[in-house]
Amino acid sequence: MPSLLVAAVDFGTTFSGYAFSFLHEYKKDPLKISTASWTAGSGGLVSLKTSTCVLFDSKQTFHSFGYEAEEKYSNLALDDKHHEWFYFSRFKMMLYNNKDLTRETLIEDDKGKKMKAIKVFSSAVGYLRDHLMTECKKQMTGIEESDVMWVLTVPAIWDDKSKQFMREAAEKACICRDKLVIALEPEAASLFCMHLPIQKDSNNSTFGVFKSGEKYMVVDAGGGTIDITVHEVKDNGSVKELHKANGGDWGGTKVDALFTSLLIDIVGKDVMETFSSIHKYDFLLMLRDFEVKKRTINPKLDDIVTFTVPVSLSDTFREKNPGCNITDVALKSKYKGQLTWKGDKLRMEAKLTKTLFDGICQHIVEHLKELFMHPAVEDVSSILLVGGFAESLMLQTAIREAFINKNVIIPKEAGLAVLKGAVLCGHEPEKISGRVCRYTYGVQTTTEFDSTIHPHFKKILCNDEEYCDDIFDIHVRVGQIVEVGEPQVKETYCVTEPDQESVEFIIYSSNYKEPTYTTDEGCTRLGTFSIDLPDTSKGLDRGAIVHMTFSGTEITVTAVDQDDAERAVTTKVDFLG
Repeated sequence: MPSLLVAAVDFGTTFSGYAFSFLHEYKKDPLKISTASWTAGSGGLVSLKTSTCVLFDSKQTFHSFGYEAEEKYSNLALDDKHHEWFYFSRFKMMLYNNKDLTRETLIEDDKGKKMKAIKVFSSAVGYLRDHLMTECKKQMTGIEESDVMWVLTVPAIWDDKSKQFMREAAEKACICRDKLVIALEPEAASLFCMHLPIQKDSNNSTFGVFKSGEKYMVVDAGGGTIDITVHEVKDNGSVKELHKANGGDWGGTKVDALFTSLLIDIVGKDVMETFSSIHKYDFLLMLRDFEVKKRTINPKLDDIVTFTVPVSLSDTFREKNPGCNITDVALKSKYKGQLTWKGDKLRMEAKLTKTLFDGICQHIVEHLKELFMHPAVEDVSSILLVGGFAESLMLQTAIREAFINKNVIIPKEAGLAVLKGAVLCGHEPEKISGRVCRYTYGVQTTTEFDSTIHPHFKKILCNDEEYCDDIFDIHVRVGQIVEVGEPQVKETYCVTEPDQESVEFIIYSSNYKEPTYTTDEGCTRLGTFSIDLPDTSKGLDRGAIVHMTFSGTEITVTAVDQDDAERAVTTKVDFLG
């Protein structure tokens, strides 16, 4: 039964936000989706998302999130009272970079102090959840928790561990497991754009961005990652993935990092570290000013660009370098002739300003060119560019110029496409019909030992028979398209002992298409489960049928007694176990 309300949380690297729509509104107009407005206390910035940062007090008790957390922490720093507090910003990328993620993983704050990552993430999700429910109740009284379907967005290029970690963080934030959908960001953007009536046919009637049978590449350019998938629209209007999700950490925050590096080249690392630590308030203001300014930078720019740099940075430089003047040092730096620095104004030549974007834009373009050489992608005619970084005129132009034969589509609300699309995912879960496996999945088993192909050290004796151990029995292969919600290959596994009363299964994944053994390079043990087979009267002629189902973003494994269909075990693979 459809939920009365679908609420989506988009937890981004740089900015986070939420959106929601009521069922009756969705039926009339799917794009009637409500979002919140956030105001930054300093800088007067009003946006549809808030900064992704969270603040805890000295006892690790949650204090605030977003612009409010930035403001409080900055004020604490002004009074030199921030040392015992825990402040985390732009911490989402930790899930992309950490390959050994567990429920016990620790995360470092602004000053290197550690807290449990799951607590930091769940506190952030919990804040957005509570804020959203308060807004919803203003619009419709009487909304109960059971009326809400929650959607949480994650990058498609994240591994299974990271996706499960976000689900568990949401559950810790009091979101019911059965009322939570994990949506892949490019898929959400796809659904949003399917509803945009931006093309007209010969009869002047409008239809969605893509017609049935059309293939397109979704490039979700966020703050931390670039998330790329290839989709095809099926006859029933659903979306099918054609090429496995890929991309990398080439998001908009790389431009911010280059700007900071440029400043370090002039004032020195020691000065910048002291400035960002002691003058926290000014440092955040500087980054916020740059965030606004960088959206105006475009390839046709030929005027000098003026950035506001706090005077406290120049003061810190003078304290560390007595007798030196920041203006003179800037003129003699490696950027001489390209910039001037006077008071709180850093004035840069347009050419130098644009170099902050060149490397990262080129990296993205080169990756897309490689993708278009792939057989499954070469006939794709359109590129759908979404995400916060997609609003950069530098990135837009780089992609348009590199792919003049492609139809590059940038929706008006590129930065909100994922968030609003996530709401549609909650209303239309059936619209994602097929996904491409990012890994090979299978079960560890044994087979009759063959000395001509099996290594001697894999040989084991069982019931006086020779077997080869650690065989990777493949269920689905990397690159294979699987139907969402449909069981994949069914395999039967027999007992190896006549009096054996249960069978244990160990689930593995591999980065490679054809792993032979579960001990091969690239193989990862995901988890175990077992099924009881208490009737031993048939001796060795017993076993269980196993199949995997890929629903949403999770994997369900089911084992059924081959002699008794009533005896079955179903488990979700625990990637954090």
